Amino acid sequence: MLRLEPSDVLRGLVPAARLLSVAMLASTAGCAGGAPLLHPAHVLPEGEVSVAGGLSGTFLLDPRGASETSGTPGAPDAEPALGASDHADFEHLTAASGIAPWVGGRVGLGGSNEAGLTYTGRTVRLDGRHAFDLGGPALSVGLGASAIMARRPGGDAPDGSSVYGGGLDIPVLLGFRSSGDVYALWLGPRVGFSLLRGSLSRGSGTDPNQTPELIDVSARHLQLGFVLGLRAGFRHLHVAVEVGGAYHRADGELNGAALSLDQVALAPGGGLIITF
Repeated sequence: MLRLEPSDVLRGLVPAARLLSVAMLASTAGCAGGAPLLHPAHVLPEGEVSVAGGLSGTFLLDPRGASETSGTPGAPDAEPALGASDHADFEHLTAASGIAPWVGGRVGLGGSNEAGLTYTGRTVRLDGRHAFDLGGPALSVGLGASAIMARRPGGDAPDGSSVYGGGLDIPVLLGFRSSGDVYALWLGPRVGFSLLRGSLSRGSGTDPNQTPELIDVSARHLQLGFVLGLRAGFRHLHVAVEVGGAYHRADGELNGAALSLDQVALAPGGGLIITF
């Protein structure tokens, strides 16, 4: 039976952690962007490591998907009315449109297993997966856990706003590859759920003597998506591209008023991958 020591996993993820720290220092603003997988369904052989860097993005098909679900201005005991900027903030915190850097690394664990660590502008994701050999094609089932920095003080929020959260996602990929691993194709569904909580600043940022008002925000976010990816190259160098489409459903509260979001988005990504 294969025995895997914790040191083997840590040794394989060290290059990814180094890349991640460099990217986080270079990206002080908590930019948005997608969180592509950019790996095929087939896992790396035991002990083999890949490191990668590229770009990811999320583009909303209807950039006005957030709506207020309660509160009637002027009514007795009415919840606070929200403006256009409030709806835009809620949409940005959940669906997170924009472009961001993407860096990551993966290590083969043996037994058709693999672990990975990625950073995509506002999200740090740690995942593991297992691949089933289908006699050429492979079926990969994974589980990812993410720490989300939706709004960070001192970066994109010099006014003191801070919104953090966490999430889980499950990608299931069916993949094909050529002999010699010159190219690989993968596709399949990806489901995710996340929770966010924090505070947003409201008030003028032009008067240094005025203390901005901080209002509470919370959100629950469900994603139902599908990914299609292609990787091509030779030996130790490959280029990967991936396009994901997802339905986003979110609900939550901003300053005591309930909000909801129904949105469809495309999330392309691409990167250069080095394997050793």
